[in-house]
This record gives sequence, structure tokens and C-alpha cells, in this order.
Amino acid sequence: MLLKLEFLFYEGVKLVKKIKTACSLDCWDTCSIEVTVYDDKNLKVRGDHSHSITQGFLCQKGMQHLERVNSPHRITSPMKKIDGNWINISWDQALEEIAQHLRNILNAYGASSLLLYSESGHCGLKKNIDTAFFNSLGKVTLPIGSLCWGAGIAAQKADFGKVLSHPPQDLLNSRTVIIWGRNPVNTNVHLVPFLKKAKEQGANIVVIDPIKTATAHLATHYYQIKPESDGHLALAMAKILINDKLHHMEFLNNYCDDFASFEAELQHLELDSLIEATGLTFKEVKELAFLYGMSSPSSIILGYGLQRYPNGGRNIRLIDALAAVTGNIGVSGGGVSYANQFIKQWIDWDYLSNHQHGQQPSFIRSQFYQYILEERPDEIKGMFITKGNPLLQLPNTNKTKEAFDKIPFKVTIDLFMTDTAAASDYILPCTHIFEEEDFLYSSMWHSHFFYTQQVLPPRDGVKNEFEIFNLLAQKLNMVEFVKHYGKEEQYLERGLGPLLANIGLSLKELQGKNLSMEGNEIPWRNKQFATSTKKYQFINLKNTKVTRSTTAKEDYPLQLLSLHPKHSLHSQHFNRVEEGVLPKVYCNRETLNTFKIIIDQPAELESQYGKIKVIPQLDEGVGNNLLLIYEGWWLKNQGVNTLTPSGVSDIGNQAIYNHCFCRISSLGKGETT
Repeated sequence: MLLKLEFLFYEGVKLVKKIKTACSLDCWDTCSIEVTVYDDKNLKVRGDHSHSITQGFLCQKGMQHLERVNSPHRITSPMKKIDGNWINISWDQALEEIAQHLRNILNAYGASSLLLYSESGHCGLKKNIDTAFFNSLGKVTLPIGSLCWGAGIAAQKADFGKVLSHPPQDLLNSRTVIIWGRNPVNTNVHLVPFLKKAKEQGANIVVIDPIKTATAHLATHYYQIKPESDGHLALAMAKILINDKLHHMEFLNNYCDDFASFEAELQHLELDSLIEATGLTFKEVKELAFLYGMSSPSSIILGYGLQRYPNGGRNIRLIDALAAVTGNIGVSGGGVSYANQFIKQWIDWDYLSNHQHGQQPSFIRSQFYQYILEERPDEIKGMFITKGNPLLQLPNTNKTKEAFDKIPFKVTIDLFMTDTAAASDYILPCTHIFEEEDFLYSSMWHSHFFYTQQVLPPRDGVKNEFEIFNLLAQKLNMVEFVKHYGKEEQYLERGLGPLLANIGLSLKELQGKNLSMEGNEIPWRNKQFATSTKKYQFINLKNTKVTRSTTAKEDYPLQLLSLHPKHSLHSQHFNRVEEGVLPKVYCNRETLNTFKIIIDQPAELESQYGKIKVIPQLDEGVGNNLLLIYEGWWLKNQGVNTLTPSGVSDIGNQAIYNHCFCRISSLGKGETT
């Protein structure tokens, strides 16, 4: 539901405003929110009942917007660090001094010595003004690759040409739904009602995951595989179905490239070896193969954890191949839903980012410290951080902090004093989504747009990023930037030009409209793919190593998975945790006893990159030789990325957080059980 504003008189005296806005968190759901405003002060937040996805409820993260916008811990003045201490300064002083630093760096070292680190902490279009600003300065250094989903995006582009997902309503047409490496109960709560309804209608709900998650408990079938073996499982299932003549020859012959080569190479792989790699039994894999292949239409819903490995892209491509083998592509109730970039075609990204043609200096995001310390030592002189908290989010925290400290001039824009902000030289306080107007969308799940309206006036002393960068541009006399990017309405009209032309509405006419873009109800229904040949592209198994890339050694025998928590989006909500509170690490009883770990007593978790203190917890849903921590903990609470490696995936330049091996030792006394 797009913006809708309704005025009512309440109790005969109070003026009540009901505003429909949306959640700006980088989440699957991008929920529609109804905010009731009493006397422009008191707010009531709830999910939008009229919206087909939100359906009247919000998760705890969405409900916490009210707490965050009113938090007494928000930064409400520009701040400057002097001799290690923070002092409040005026906006004019902050912008003038920052502008002078930028002038000095540009004049002495050139644009490439400036680095913009921008992440996805907010999914609004206006927040992209940071990229447009820095690209106006010249060819600054930008990150490439992904901490989140890059390997899977590259994989599905290789297979299909574009990355598209079925709408959640189409699950009700599936006879079998496989939730593969995803835990929507924690991370995609509005998918759960569709799963429950599909189950009520008789569909098989299958969960494949190394962890028996809350979602696994609502499934009809659960398969606990070993980490990094997802591609092996897909190959084993495909081999069983092909050997039993259950593959879909009409689809394979008419709409696919390279199936014959894929099949020939698959026959060279030993089924027993593929199954052994997964940790499942032959009986379990055969049952799973038949559940998927013999009850079409069957759908697969993928998470992002299974591509956070060195073989991450391969994992996704092999699961795509399984869907192609069974003909579960381009049919209602089918598909392999990973992300949904359907909406992006109606946004003018070249304009929004002020795209610079030609080669631009860049670094792989997860290898930030190598770039700063090894590839370009002492060359990066200034860094701006927006919509992110890289000191926590990047892998190998110790080396990341060393690299961060090497950069002489750093500015962070944020609402709170994050670890990254605390390590900077200047902090500029920004607005919350309730304090600004913006245009929100998601590339992860559904196809809804949200034109959000300002609910509250900004807190005294804070500014939105659009104003911040335009004021900074004026200080730097950036006439062309101000001309093309100086007005918010102009920015949105240009950025949304393809959308407005498609639907025949003006920007103002979008307000009050319920807009869900049509045309992606069943991706690839016409069997015309976006690849160069217009056919589905099978992965070349001849050039693909079908081996598990785990490198557990005697010194680090346990694999650590760092998953998304239920009540925070990455690190955004962990500022409420008191200093000294330790993260919990979950493992099964066998692991507790083998390593003599004591429940609820502090333990030390160590990888080759660092060590942290944790509180062990018993969870029999965690597989053997595995540890589980929920990510997002701040440095004051022992951030988990102190342990994670900074490598990249096979394709997509994806961080490989879950390819992390540790040892654990007890620091307390008591009974292990």
C-alpha cells in the first residue's frame, strides 16, 4: 500500500492522523506500516491490515521503529573527535571542516584516495544520494561484491539471465515446498502464513538446513545436512530422478542449453560419494528426491546462508539445475525463489548513482583490510560511511579495525554511536524513516512499492542525507551536482522515471495508490529466459569441482555458523544490549561433552583470526561438530566477526562467513549436562 493519509477527530478534541508508511530495514518483507499520530507526539505503530503481504502484523524489528526514533541514545548534534574525546559542534562548522578536508585530499591526492563505504541499512531511494555526491567528485574508490547475497545473484543470472522470484501467494499452488537454508520464522515472518496455509491444503513443507530451526518445527519433513554440501544434495537428487526416468524431457529438450553435457558429467559422479558428503542416508536422499520430483509442481525457497561459502555460487546453480531437471521452472507452484529484482527495471540507477563511465577504483567488500593495508597502503586518505557499520559487519574484525585506523580522515553518518561511528573523526546525525519522505522497495521477495510520508518532524539537530550532501556540495561549490541533484522531488521523478512512464502517473499521483507491479506472477512462464540464447543455462560440471571445501583441522575442529537473529537486523538493534553481556553459542550435547563445555558458564571461542568469550547453550537442533551464534553483536559484547574469514566465493565476490572453523574451551566450572 502506498502512502495514505487520513484525518479523524478522536474523543471530540484530539486530531488523529493515520499514515501508511513502510519499514526501511534491509529485510525480505519491507512491511507496510500504519502509524497513528496523536497530537503530533504520541504514536501507535502496527502492520497495515489492508496490505496483502503485511496482513496487519509486524515483527519485533518493525515494532521497534517507534523505540528507535524516540531513543534517548540517538545522536542529535554533529560531533568531532578531539584528542580521543567527542565534542558537539554546529552543522555549519562540521560541514565547513569536512569540506576543507575533502578539498585538501582531492587537491593533494586525487579522487581515488577517497573511499565511500555504503551498505544497505536503509532501502530508500533518497539514501543513494551519497553515491551521486561522491561520483560528482570524480572516480572515487567504491566497494564491489557483497556481504549478503552476491554469489547467489551471480548464479541465478548465469542460469536464468535475471533474478526473479514467485510471489508468496503462488506457494498455495505447490504440492511440495522446499525451504532450503532459510528460516522465515526468524527472518521472513510474513512468509509463514503462506507456508501454513499451503500445509493445511495438503502440501509437503520440507526444510533442508544444518540447524533444526523454528521453521523446521512447522515443516512436514526436515533434513539436516552438513554445511557446504547443498550442491552435493542437489546433484544426488538429480541423479536419482534421472536414473529413474523422472526428469522432464520436454522442458530439457526445448528450453535448456547443455543438459546433455550436464547429464553425461553427472553420470561420472558416484551417488554414494555425493550422499556421503551431505551427512544424510541414501534412504533420506531418495525420499527427498521423490518428494520434490514426483509431486509437481514443487517450489524451492532459498536462503542466503548456503552461498556464504567458497562454493556458494555453485551451490545455488546446482539447486537451479535440479529444478530444471524436473521441469519446475516457469510453472505455477514451481520456481527457485532466491531474490526478486523484478522492480529494479523501473528505476534509473545510472541517474541515481551518477554513474561514472570508465574504470573506477574498487575493492572486494569482504577484503577491505587487504585493500587498505596491502594493495594500496597509505593511499586511501578519506572515508565516508553511510547506511552501514563495517567494523562489525566486515569479516576478520581485528584486521578490519587495523585498516580502518590507518585511514587519516573518516566521517560516519548514523542515528547512533555505532562501533564504526566511534572509530571515526566526525559523526553526522541523520533522520529516521518516520522523519522523512522516501520511496522504498525490496529486491528480495515481493514486488510492492512504498511511497513513505514524513510521520514526525525530525529531532532537533538531525538532518536527512539528501540535505546533508547538498549542503556539503554547496560548501564545495559543486554547481552541477546541486543543479541535477539539489531538489528531492526532481531526484525522485528522475530516479523513478521508468516507473512513472510505465504506469502513466506523476510522482504526486502515486500517493495513496496501492502499487504492486504486475508481470512477474509466474517467472519464465513463456519459457523465454533472459540469457543470450533465451534458454536456461545448465552449469558446466566438467569445469566445476564437486568437492566440499571444508578445511576443518585438528586445531579448529568445529564449524561456526553465524545466522541472522529474530529480533535485530544485523547490528541495528544490539545497541540496547548492555556492555559486557556475552553472545550465546549453541551446540548439541555431544559437542558439549566432547569439549567439556559447561552450559551457562563463559567459554572462549577461537579461530585463526581471533577469539571471543561466549555463553554456551544446549540445542540439540545444531548438528554434530557445529556451533551456532546469531550475528550482530557489538564489540562491547564480543562481535562474532572477530572469528570469520575474509575470503570470497567462487562467483559474485560474496563474503564466506560460514566457512569458519573454531575451537572452544571452557572458562567456568560445573556440570557439562
